[in-house]
Amino acid sequence: MNRTLKAILLSVGLCSLPNLSFSATVYDNLSSPDLGQQYAPTPASLEFGDQITLGGTERTLSQFSFYYFLSGNSASTQNMTLRLYSNTGVTNSPASTALYTSDPIPVNLSFNTQTITFTNVITPIILPDTFTWTVQFSNLAAGQTGGLLLYGPPIPPGSSFNDFLQKDGAGNWSTMLINGGATRGDFAARVTAVPEPGVLALGGLGALVLAGLRRFRKA
Repeated sequence: MNRTLKAILLSVGLCSLPNLSFSATVYDNLSSPDLGQQYAPTPASLEFGDQITLGGTERTLSQFSFYYFLSGNSASTQNMTLRLYSNTGVTNSPASTALYTSDPIPVNLSFNTQTITFTNVITPIILPDTFTWTVQFSNLAAGQTGGLLLYGPPIPPGSSFNDFLQKDGAGNWSTMLINGGATRGDFAARVTAVPEPGVLALGGLGALVLAGLRRFRKA
């Protein structure tokens, strides 16, 4: 296989899918101190989440992890939906169209970690520097409570405000505080990402060009 064909194949491969070997943590609140509190909306079906700002320069999403809890009777058909929003709405609130909406995710009783991997998506998700992630529980039975765990502050260079966002039954977003702002409204989450596909492709082509130059000099 000649070097030109190798370069083409490498560029296509780098542009097509996020690669975990290039991944970096651009937001980390899972490793932050546990604030010993949880938040669950009332009613339980309301959508809520946190606006976060990423560190680093990697923006192609490779993994998203967060902590959640479910209490009450045994779980069977309960689930939740994860959404990622670009903050382009009124007064920097989430837009009406999400960057990503998951399929319903089955939930389990007690405290759990949920990780979604994006290495096999057809269209890579390019994250903005700041965005909002939310969850919405559904099919909770009487006596069940589902919510997120409070950790914080996030480990730099990622950051988050002390408040969080919640959508009411009419579809309007509101800024919410925990204990009047005395407790940080930061939900435990971690975001890992890789460089954007074009950056990876240019890097691969550059490496091949340098390799070709070395071979030419040896010849």
